[in-house]
Amino acid sequence: MPEKRMNKKVSKPKKQKVKQGHKLVWLTLIILIVPVVVVGYVLLTSASESDQPVVGNRFNPQDLNPKIQETEINNIQGELMSIGGIETATVTLKSATLRIHLNMVDSADNGTLQAAADQAYQIVSNHLPIETYFTNTAEGKNYDLEIDSYNYLVDDAHPQDGWRFVKVSKSGAGGKVTDIITEPRNAELAQQVRNSTPQPVETPPAEEAVPEEVVE
Repeated sequence: MPEKRMNKKVSKPKKQKVKQGHKLVWLTLIILIVPVVVVGYVLLTSASESDQPVVGNRFNPQDLNPKIQETEINNIQGELMSIGGIETATVTLKSATLRIHLNMVDSADNGTLQAAADQAYQIVSNHLPIETYFTNTAEGKNYDLEIDSYNYLVDDAHPQDGWRFVKVSKSGAGGKVTDIITEPRNAELAQQVRNSTPQPVETPPAEEAVPEEVVE
């Protein structure tokens, strides 16, 4: 008898179904990781840019022309120390304003302070002509100039009554202005305000009641 051949069925490997639980785990991880990555990127970007100055758009490319150079500032700084009665002088250039602070001797009066501020103004003009550097033109804006001249700063050793402060300024759009900060512009009006201001009335301290003696 012929042998019967047995056809064996080859079983194919069954595809393993991915459990829904694994999908939820991965989805949860993605949801948690994405915000962390975004926040980390923002923090790193902010940290890297924190030491960089914020540049605004106050001035156009044609403004501040010509530019004030560091060498010119240093030359002005050195020449300011030749002003009579000066103790210290500082020069700074920030926000398109050249600021000069003159610390004069404590005994300097308003006339001395104003003369020092005017001399400093002339020194600046010698190195940086006012019409060129501190006056606006049709093409663009230019720098401002501020000069402070004072005898001292008020503290425990320097009273308010003796403090004197003079300021000379020149804006790009205006002319030279001199202000005596420690004196009112209208002395008569200031005196009227002082006279019309009611003075505080001091209330004498209440006397302590003396207990009466009881006679038995």
